[in-house]
Amino acid sequence: MVALEFSGTIEQGVIHLPREYSEYDNAQVRIIVLVEKTVEKLSQKEKLLALFDQMKQLPMFSKIDDPTAWQKQMRDEWE
Repeated sequence: MVALEFSGTIEQGVIHLPREYSEYDNAQVRIIVLVEKTVEKLSQKEKLLALFDQMKQLPMFSKIDDPTAWQKQMRDEWE
């Protein structure tokens, strides 16, 4: 038995064999599918938590010297 490992996308139930493995075209095979968990497959809660983790890395409010004054200014813009 020979084991091949590659990544791909299942497109309408079809997995395409990469060209480098063309010698195995039409061979009898046993398939094990390992699906990677992606952001698109996460629940709404998991998506939000992932976004919050990403936001922690951003210097979003680093330029605000006085948070209280900044909040007041933001509120004044609504009126």
